[in-house]
Amino acid sequence: MKNNKKKFVLIDAMSLAYKGYFAFINRPLSTKAGEPTSAVFGFVNQLLKIIEDTKPDHIAVAFDSKEKTFRHERYELYKSSRQEMPEDMIPQLQRIKDIITAFNIPIYILPGYEADDLIGTACKLAEKEGYICYAVTPDKDYIQLITDNIFIVKPGKSTDEIIILDRKKVKEDLGIEPIQMIDYLALIGDKSDDIPGVAGIGEKTALPLIQQFKSVEGIYKNIDKIDRKSIVSKLLENKENAFLSKELATIKTDVPLKLNFDEAKFTQPDIKKLNQIFSELEFKSIAVKVNKMFQNNSLEKKENTPAQDYVESKPSLASFDKNKVKYKLITTYKDAKSLAEKLMQSDLFVFDTETDSLNIFEVKLAGCSFCTKPNEAYFVAVNPLYLSTGLFSNDLSDRLPIDDFIKLFKPVLENKKIKKVCQNGKYDIAVMRHYNINVENFYFDTMLASYVLDPDQKHGMDDLSEKYLNYKPIPLTQLIGNKKEPSKIFEVDLEQLSNYSCEDADITYRLYEILLRELKKEKLEKLAFDVEFPLVLVLEDMERTGVHIDKQALKEFSNELKNRMDYYTDKIYELAEEKFNINSTQQLQKILFDKLKLTLTSKTKTGFSTDAKSLESLKGEHPIIDLILEYRQVAKLKTTYADALPKLINPKTGRVHTSFNQTAASTGRLSSNDPNLQNIPIRTELGKEIRKAFVPRDKDYLILSADYSQIELRIMASICEDENLINAFKSGEDIHRSTAALVFQVKPSEVTPEMRRKAKEVNFGILYGIGPFGLKTRLGISQEHAKDIIETYFGTFKNVKKFMTDSINNAKEKGYAETLLKRRRYLKNINSNNKVVRQFEERVAINMPIQGTAADMIKLAMINIHKELIKNKFKSKMVLQVHDELVFDAHKDEINDLKPIVKNLMETALPLKVPVVVDIGIGDNWLDAH
Repeated sequence: MKNNKKKFVLIDAMSLAYKGYFAFINRPLSTKAGEPTSAVFGFVNQLLKIIEDTKPDHIAVAFDSKEKTFRHERYELYKSSRQEMPEDMIPQLQRIKDIITAFNIPIYILPGYEADDLIGTACKLAEKEGYICYAVTPDKDYIQLITDNIFIVKPGKSTDEIIILDRKKVKEDLGIEPIQMIDYLALIGDKSDDIPGVAGIGEKTALPLIQQFKSVEGIYKNIDKIDRKSIVSKLLENKENAFLSKELATIKTDVPLKLNFDEAKFTQPDIKKLNQIFSELEFKSIAVKVNKMFQNNSLEKKENTPAQDYVESKPSLASFDKNKVKYKLITTYKDAKSLAEKLMQSDLFVFDTETDSLNIFEVKLAGCSFCTKPNEAYFVAVNPLYLSTGLFSNDLSDRLPIDDFIKLFKPVLENKKIKKVCQNGKYDIAVMRHYNINVENFYFDTMLASYVLDPDQKHGMDDLSEKYLNYKPIPLTQLIGNKKEPSKIFEVDLEQLSNYSCEDADITYRLYEILLRELKKEKLEKLAFDVEFPLVLVLEDMERTGVHIDKQALKEFSNELKNRMDYYTDKIYELAEEKFNINSTQQLQKILFDKLKLTLTSKTKTGFSTDAKSLESLKGEHPIIDLILEYRQVAKLKTTYADALPKLINPKTGRVHTSFNQTAASTGRLSSNDPNLQNIPIRTELGKEIRKAFVPRDKDYLILSADYSQIELRIMASICEDENLINAFKSGEDIHRSTAALVFQVKPSEVTPEMRRKAKEVNFGILYGIGPFGLKTRLGISQEHAKDIIETYFGTFKNVKKFMTDSINNAKEKGYAETLLKRRRYLKNINSNNKVVRQFEERVAINMPIQGTAADMIKLAMINIHKELIKNKFKSKMVLQVHDELVFDAHKDEINDLKPIVKNLMETALPLKVPVVVDIGIGDNWLDAH
């Protein structure tokens, strides 16, 4: 991008706004007052990235006009299938225009023309004047504008990433000149704009035709030279559409646009106006970035101070001025003893560890910060290293020896009367346990408090600090570099490390005060103090315990899977009549669609889809499909589990230690990662073999599995109080058989396996707001039949329909769905006019009270069981939680005592209006126990 020519950047506003809007569609952004901001946030981030990367001399932004264009007049169906703009995006456009104006950037709008045409015209005019132009858009039709002086800037996957396309890149990727994009679109059409193209001609056919004959005109002139009759037939049948499509796809470059280069000159923005807008929108990090980019004398940041927020709003954390806070570095025994005594006299304190690793079995403590009130914090620098002589290593001799730290602070941290507060306390507690310090009276976790208040917000300390304190903390990268290598922690200057860690503790204390007030205000403290906070110790213990894996069994299974893969590979080659890379999407596309002529699936960037869903739709067309699906299943089992799990065994413990995440799922469910042990397949016979490899720790133990029976259906029955459902559960009937009998109006003894299967699909489908189309797909029946089944179901279980309607209406009124324990999930688009977005949130409104209550129930059970195991000094340990199931490493001598305890505490964790049933199994491995 180095060039002496002046640079003119032209931005397609709507394409960037839409990209920003849909980038956050699952977690829409909004202000505390409820103003939607996703599109604005995405647009501004992209704008700043574009300015940073292109460093423009001139810049302008183009919008589509509201009026119909000449293309609509030429073709009535042009853009006819486009959905109306989402309701919550409309007010964001004015915000975007206000921000563009505050940046002193001109806006181009011309009635009857699209942004494409304005940008195309501006690019050509600027090129004539000797400028290099950058047209910013994700739309592929802009490629036709590319020349040696005109480039396309495409937004990347994230809202702050961009990709620059030039002639060379287009020729490498597509094999055609940029101007030929018009002919390419004329053949394949453009679904997003309803440009018809030539029916039946896709990317694979279009590109060779254009490469050979150069243009649409050239193709029709030489149509007799095309060998494939089917292509000739399609071209002749759709000739009119081909030329119409070319006309519609051509960007006009002669629009009557008065281009004033002086107006478009990129100058200093109106910082005051921008700060006002960013303050209203609560764009704190963007405000900091903009002020840094366009600093003037009045905005210069003082050296050696934490990053300040330049937003003109109430500086609620102004006291973070270095002159006001009291942060003390402690390196001597005398000072550490004095701090320990001070902490021993406190009612509550925050503590935060600094370490060299996230692996709790390898971790070395570099220090710990403590805070008992705002503005004051202490950092105890620790030397965790020993030499073989028993002496401490010399390079860290200026710090408190680890045994002195343990001697002084173990009594403090184990004091049951003093409340402890952390941000992500599970890790800090694990670090202390590594040094044989058992943290007692763990009282409050700011990360979990944030999760309880709104599961969809960000819960990291930096994010919470910016949101609640209007302050951007010292970044970790400032200490250990952008790669965030924890091992470099001992290379950091002690004063710098002390300031960083003290600030973390200080911020955590301030967040604790604010979040505690918020929990009380929203009446969510019971959920936090009875469920989420106590669960931390349970999960930490489970993670530390780990689960034993039979390496030899997995090795043998891996060999078996390899043999199966080889068998399927040979069969696939035989049916394809050639060898190819089965794992290559493009090679598979050629076999399935070019060679075997199977029905074309949905289109992707690289051709036609070969994902699992697409291949399932092709079942029955050719035997190769079943073999490919079998091959993929076997390959995934081999790589993801049979080969991967043995590598994750910790050499010190001989077990696999997963990490349970409390803040990942919006419903309240736990997730598991590194490795994910909640996703091990159970439905297929081969998948079940993986569970066989999960075994007890030694010959004195067995695996005990305790599983809630149909818990979500029981919760639904309890919430909706449907008499028929409640009676079925109370009488201990097979709920799916009972449902089938009522829906199909037959005696329970006359219910066929097929009827039961359909009833089961309906029972579980209802939990997720299933409709006739969804049920039709699941059962392989007609939509009319599916509709009849659902109507009969609702006629039989009248309160279920009422529950669904009430759930949606309550969510629309409150703005959130909630569980029996009042856990919330906010639904910002539940009242949207956009049908797709609204219906998604309506399904969530139905499912959240059920799935979330099930999550709350098992969490309470885990807490109660954990307490009971400790109280009775059991050797048995809880080692896994997989949604509705708990898995134990059970000592053989304790099984008779353990079974009733687990069963009782699970069944009574959260009383319902129907019986709660827990099935318990015991075996030599997880599969046998299940």
